[in-house]
Amino acid sequence: MMAAISAKKNHTDAQVYLLERNHTLGMKLSLSGGGRCNLSVRVSPEQFIKDTVRNGKFLYSALQQFTLDDIEQFFTEAGLPFKEEDHHRLFPTTEKAEDVIAVLRQTLKELGVNIKYQQTVKQIDLQNKQVVTNQGSFVFDHLILACGGKSYPTTGSDGLGYQLALQTDHSVTKILPAEVSLVSNDAIIQSKELQGLSFPDVQIKIKKNNKYKDLVRHDVIFTHFGLSGPGALRTSSHINKQLQKGPVTLALDFLADVSNEQLAKEIKTNGLLSLAKTYGLPKRFLQFIEKQGGDPLMQIKRFPLTIYTTRSLQQAFVSDGGIKIKDIDPKTMQSKMHPNISFAGEMMDVHGYTGGYNISIAFITGYVAGYYA
Repeated sequence: MMAAISAKKNHTDAQVYLLERNHTLGMKLSLSGGGRCNLSVRVSPEQFIKDTVRNGKFLYSALQQFTLDDIEQFFTEAGLPFKEEDHHRLFPTTEKAEDVIAVLRQTLKELGVNIKYQQTVKQIDLQNKQVVTNQGSFVFDHLILACGGKSYPTTGSDGLGYQLALQTDHSVTKILPAEVSLVSNDAIIQSKELQGLSFPDVQIKIKKNNKYKDLVRHDVIFTHFGLSGPGALRTSSHINKQLQKGPVTLALDFLADVSNEQLAKEIKTNGLLSLAKTYGLPKRFLQFIEKQGGDPLMQIKRFPLTIYTTRSLQQAFVSDGGIKIKDIDPKTMQSKMHPNISFAGEMMDVHGYTGGYNISIAFITGYVAGYYA
């Protein structure tokens, strides 16, 4: 949608067609943020690049051309202001994803973009500059592929874009689930003793050669299969490739801002269960530690958890992998092999954390692709 808007805004005399696979626009967008649509994030460009954990540096040029402020301004000028929530996440003040889609739909209509629904692209005929769909064919001077990744396949992003990219001589990396919950077969998970417990601001570390390296810090929830919540999702993007080789050991610090000395003193003076009142740790968790015996500090500051795999692409927020960025000009989003083809969004091998990053990446790269179409 943003690619089509940008293409028409910046090339007013051009005929712009948007080929939509579904019967309506924005099906995947409508699911974002639990239907509230976490459509951007208010951070510095440097932080945005850092939190785009897969090939973030590829976005340097694009992010200067269409900024996070520009995304906010686009919707605000259309009468849909944002509000900021925890971790700098931006939502429409109405808290309705449908209102975000309505702005995009109305802008497309006002600009005169031709929207064709229920069009499944079957083939890209480069020789004749034609897109062949289930309903016919369309001639193009410039083609932007913005087909999404392979997560949430029921919305239409089932990996078709990768097949089309391969048809046009581009390379596609291995596709893995990212921003997805973690699966553990450890006894503590199997016993379900901690199931349902949530912890804010947990420091998640990875254990390598008896050393602990910080990965992310965010909220987590113990589930019947392992670990979920934003902290687990972000961790998945760091370890999903390692999991292809075997299990990964994590260590969870539930009180990252509290020193071992402070904890030891509190436990010695008031007992382990006092941590429920002093630091807000769940009582059930503390009772579990007490029952285990051993050093309670280790359980609180370096809680061990072995991750064996992640949930599937069907449950992932985004796909890790896509069209190799070496095939794409980062300034224009154009293909280096076929300059009359551009790419945008998740089908490229670029993704960020949940929390507004991936929709922002889609808007940014979509705008740039349309500008240079």
